Amino acid sequence: MLLVRAFPVRCGRREVEEFAEEVRMRGADARRFYTGFGVRRESWFYQERPDGALLIGVTDIAEPLEQAARDYAQTTEHFAAWFKDRVRNLSGIDPAEQPLGPPTELIFDSSGAKLPPGITLSARVYPTRSREAVLEFANELRARRDETRAFYEGFGVPREVWFLQEASEGPIVIGVTAMAEPHRVQEYAETAEPFAAWFKQRVIDVTGVDPNQTPLGPPSEQVFNFEV
Repeated sequence: MLLVRAFPVRCGRREVEEFAEEVRMRGADARRFYTGFGVRRESWFYQERPDGALLIGVTDIAEPLEQAARDYAQTTEHFAAWFKDRVRNLSGIDPAEQPLGPPTELIFDSSGAKLPPGITLSARVYPTRSREAVLEFANELRARRDETRAFYEGFGVPREVWFLQEASEGPIVIGVTAMAEPHRVQEYAETAEPFAAWFKQRVIDVTGVDPNQTPLGPPSEQVFNFEV
């Protein structure tokens, strides 16, 4: 299953990059750590926001998730203990109490498939007018299922998921897009095809972010990736 959440960044970008580099340098330990908890892939994305930076974690993990979360929260293994301590220091989130990070809710999934391997990921946080507005948009897409599928497939997107998370400034939406053809992003920005134009206008209505200007949403940068 896919686990997506946004962590506040209490320090700065440099400290986040140092953490990512430390994990990369301890590659054998990191691989044992991730695979030991059933993690097939994890990526981190750093996003600057007016009210403070966020680190978006995207984790493809085997089920049952609840058991892995309990094991992670309780473990005192050396690398895992170091990793949890770094998370706590950087974000203020204590993995011993919240092993899955700040709670999120999956509200839309363009596909029931697993996250495809060997593709480009984009993850970003959108502000939102309200929880109700996001849920209404997601329900509209489900009601227009055939058009929605054709829309995503037409731009080489095998899967997109939206997660809703309550943040200090109100609800936010975390969007994760798996792109088989990332070079086609500009086509999405420029298209006037009726469904795509409606979709982009709904994004503007719900979030205030204009896909015609920033088709991938508010800028974020991938700073870490682990993959089995």
